[in-house]
Amino acid sequence: MSGIFIRLATADDAAKLPDIERSAGQAFLATPGLEWIAEDAVMSADLHQIYIDEGTVWVATTDKRCIGFITTAIYSDALHIVELSVEDGHQGKGIGRHLLETAREYATESGIKALTLTTFRDLAFNEKFYQKLGYQTLDEAEMPARLADILEAEIENGLPGDRRCAMQLTL
Repeated sequence: MSGIFIRLATADDAAKLPDIERSAGQAFLATPGLEWIAEDAVMSADLHQIYIDEGTVWVATTDKRCIGFITTAIYSDALHIVELSVEDGHQGKGIGRHLLETAREYATESGIKALTLTTFRDLAFNEKFYQKLGYQTLDEAEMPARLADILEAEIENGLPGDRRCAMQLTL
């Protein structure tokens, strides 16, 4: 990952993050039944700014240009990954992994005991990617209500429930 740097996001970064998320979404064009995600709405710069103000967003840069980010939120039981996106053309180079490691280090230093996220099942760049990093897919019995609520909201917003899952990495 030569020439890639991870840093805490600043207010100047907020406007760049939606474009990175749109670019990252192009990966779904090759996923049958999920192609529409490439054109779907992304988080607004204003919403990213809220997380940036909380100090829970990190960006990956090269040549002082943002090419990826991880947006997280602190809950009583975990640091939740709201969005992880790496610009098309920079995917598959370890940038997402490095952003996840940065969030993990932050959680560990902050005394947070787990990282959580919701994602698509059975996609190499989603559930399978996180499993390789030690995340466990949660079944209904072990899923905190907070994650069940997030999954339910995703389904209400049009994501296919049978293709979604919640995952956790215990620290």
